[in-house]
Amino acid sequence: MKRICLLLAFFAYQLFFSQLDNTHYLQPIIFGAYDTTTITEEYIYLSTPSTANITVNVRMADGTTIPRLSVYNINAATTANNATGTVTFNNTTPLRLAVINASNVVLPPGSSPMTVATTRAGTIIPANIGGLVFTSTDDFFVNYRGLSGSQAGSVLAKGKVALGKNFFWGGTPNEFTTNVPEVGNMVSMMATENNTVITISNIDSGTQFINGANATPLTGTTITRTLQKGQSFVLYAKVKLNALSLQDRGWLGAKISADKNIAVTVGGLMQQGSIETGTLSDNRDFGVDQLVPVEQLGNEYVVMQGNGGTYERVIVVATEANTTITMNANVNPSYTLANMGDYQIVPASFFTNKNMYLKTNKAVYVFHKIFGSSALNTNSFMFIPPLSCFGQTSVNMIPDAKQIGTTSYDNTELAVLAASGTANIPVVTVGGTALAATVAAGTAVPGNANWRSYRYNIATAAGGTATIKNVRVSSAGTIQAELVGASGAAGFGGYYSGFGTAPIVTIAVANSPSTRPCTGTTGSSSLSLSVTPGLGTYQWYKNGAPISGGTNSNYSIPITDNSAAEYNVIVTPPGGCLIYSNVVKSFACPCYKPGATGTPEITKIGVSTRASKSTANWPADMNNAFLALESNDKGLVITRIPDPEESIATPVNGMIVFDTDDLCLKIYDGTQWSCINQTCN
Repeated sequence: MKRICLLLAFFAYQLFFSQLDNTHYLQPIIFGAYDTTTITEEYIYLSTPSTANITVNVRMADGTTIPRLSVYNINAATTANNATGTVTFNNTTPLRLAVINASNVVLPPGSSPMTVATTRAGTIIPANIGGLVFTSTDDFFVNYRGLSGSQAGSVLAKGKVALGKNFFWGGTPNEFTTNVPEVGNMVSMMATENNTVITISNIDSGTQFINGANATPLTGTTITRTLQKGQSFVLYAKVKLNALSLQDRGWLGAKISADKNIAVTVGGLMQQGSIETGTLSDNRDFGVDQLVPVEQLGNEYVVMQGNGGTYERVIVVATEANTTITMNANVNPSYTLANMGDYQIVPASFFTNKNMYLKTNKAVYVFHKIFGSSALNTNSFMFIPPLSCFGQTSVNMIPDAKQIGTTSYDNTELAVLAASGTANIPVVTVGGTALAATVAAGTAVPGNANWRSYRYNIATAAGGTATIKNVRVSSAGTIQAELVGASGAAGFGGYYSGFGTAPIVTIAVANSPSTRPCTGTTGSSSLSLSVTPGLGTYQWYKNGAPISGGTNSNYSIPITDNSAAEYNVIVTPPGGCLIYSNVVKSFACPCYKPGATGTPEITKIGVSTRASKSTANWPADMNNAFLALESNDKGLVITRIPDPEESIATPVNGMIVFDTDDLCLKIYDGTQWSCINQTCN
């Protein structure tokens, strides 16, 4: 359940250009055996739109330990060892970094800050061993790329917009059995402050995770750890060999909560290719991507297909109950996700001219299982950004786009989503030479005429040298850029723009006698939305239906309406994008009447922390109780838990907890959990 924000009345106008930022975080990744079946090389690519030199400081996750670096100037083809952790570059001198030891030997995957040993899974990873932080006074891109002879993958760091307190574990489930023991799914979480409590809940009961070197796996529907600044915690679910099992998807949709900002990366060696007539497939590749928190998500997505045809999938993960998914130009929802954390695997049949449009009534995570070519071992996955009319208009630049290290991927392609209109047709250059789209006019997005997609063949572009393909993209309007590459046996991909660019609309509650919004004859609620003038038009909704006349930035619930309901507002700015607010739940306001009369029953049992009784007859003068508690400086704290509907597998009638998401005491009546609200009876 999405936490309700009640205390602040504002329209949070946040324009983050993710991927391009002055601070980036890379969480440590786990891939398995660290051999030719998984990964043997890894690099970090740095680039910037700045024509003047910028300086970037590279530190271990603790923010102080300096890693030794091998710094390769891509354009000049020169290498220098660096012990200061400080590098300088500009738009024409992108860099490729590797981490080295004191003898200037490159650290192999599995022992570097980017990839740690499999036995680190299930343990707290020290901040001076796993993870990196990149900082500068200027904006830049950070792109991790890894490979072996038969695998490849890429992660785009998303800057400060990646930090948050609420996430959901997403990715793509394994749909076919495998003989490969290294296949599995991972989530890596890094703390940015001391004493950060992280809780992973809504895990399917029975799912097993690697527990360090311990043969007994980690299990449980909820797992909690406390991390210090820069420390990381990784959960890794290995698949069962030659059998489909809970390991393939029991982690998918798990909720990740923290009391302080964290950064989260998901992925692993997984997503093996498929065959139409059988169940076994050892085709595989690794895919990994960094997430953004729930508040940076959206309700409209365009997914641009790769080259995998019917093998491609789109996975949608719900962040709230009763989430509907409407596909392409359909009027009615194609899918409904009943519970928070539920997911839907959308087949490739919904692609039209390699475009797929999804619209949801509540914020969702969207992941794309994509293939670099028709070969089943070139798969990867991408975390897809929501549509936004407020996004960046250029990606300047993607360095050495068809390479990972010295390995060339000759099926590298760029897909660009751009606002419709001839003035917005993207301009793509490779090595400074303009590159034409394979379809000059682009292709339409089914169900959303505001966007078109364009494709560019990067590998065979005339610009640049035979190997170096530095790519720049620009447009008069908003764009999203997707790079996907493949060789004969491996594929990789990544988004270079799009997340966190839309304004955040937060409903604030006023004039309510309770800490939560209530309606009815004993109280009134005014749900106030303060917006930037001229942003667009507004439409309020009650339980998903538009409210007649609710077309202003403020809406007041009628005082006679005492029915519990969900309220939200949709803002339509110029350009046709839709901006969805959070959802606020109301309930009937409490009423009051005199207490019951008659002879009270005395209380016989009391527990006190006071040095002496507060009254001579205590607890007998605390009427009508089984047990009385008393203290000068202590309170009673009952069980605090997020989402008891999901967290407590077998509740019993009368159970009471405090729901830390809905911020209320809840009681289970044998059928459902409900907030305890004061009412007349």
